[in-house]
Amino acid sequence: MIRLFKKKKKIEFFDSIEELPYKNYMKFNKEMMRQNEVGHNFVDVKKRIERSMNFIVSGFPEKAMKELNNSMMTFAYIENEINASGLAMATIVKSIDGQECNDLTSSGLQETLNILSDLGITQKEIEQTTKEVKKKLKKN
Repeated sequence: MIRLFKKKKKIEFFDSIEELPYKNYMKFNKEMMRQNEVGHNFVDVKKRIERSMNFIVSGFPEKAMKELNNSMMTFAYIENEINASGLAMATIVKSIDGQECNDLTSSGLQETLNILSDLGITQKEIEQTTKEVKKKLKKN
């Protein structure tokens, strides 16, 4: 179990496949895949537009369309303040100050992420925790 303390509140994270409920595991993988495929910032949007331009020049309009669609999705994530790696991390939160976190709907995960944000969790902590759990899940 990974534990963080923020504003005197204990945040517990599942940290192994043995502990992680199956639904959480599937949702974690889905959100990580979304993060890897779509992205979450303007750098990712720019990369996708550049890729689509290269595909057009190379004669691959279908691939260009896919990249443009993904860049639109990335932009929508930014506009709606959705961070797929944050949502992935929310799936591995076991509890916050003893309160179980088991709502795996998009709005439930966003609420967990909002609570963590209110407690002062940083983007770096989100990335480190997600990376640590991802590494452990790959080992199993």
